[in-house]
Amino acid sequence: VYIFGPSCSGKSSLSLALQANLGSRWTYLDRDELIEKGVCSDLTADSALEKEVHHLKKRVIIDAQVPSRRKRTGELYFLVLPPLPVLLERDAKRTEKLKRDVERAKYAKEYVIETHQILERLDKEYFDFCFDSSQFSVEEEVNVIKTYLV
Repeated sequence: VYIFGPSCSGKSSLSLALQANLGSRWTYLDRDELIEKGVCSDLTADSALEKEVHHLKKRVIIDAQVPSRRKRTGELYFLVLPPLPVLLERDAKRTEKLKRDVERAKYAKEYVIETHQILERLDKEYFDFCFDSSQFSVEEEVNVIKTYLV
């Protein structure tokens, strides 16, 4: 299960809630976390994720921003994409909470805008389901995804 969305969209909250709901048969992988832990760089993160999924050989929930390849048989792609003003408001709160400096805050905001624009342009038929996380609760999103897993 791939959960895509820009920064501040709610994809990590959804991914973690889904993993908690589905239990230990499922593993959660966060693309950004692999980069932050030094496992890979931004340029090699997608291939690192592929290797990790192949190595685990179990059910995986992947938290990433933008699809890097076409969906394969047995995979589900979900998009979490609230309106840009909602994302920017969430990013401002995150900046305050994390006490980001001006440069980091600027970079984070630009990244939110960039990933939102990329995902906004993608054909929504590409995804099994698209969520506006400003309209759905995490619980509702989990329940929708679970209907695809049956």
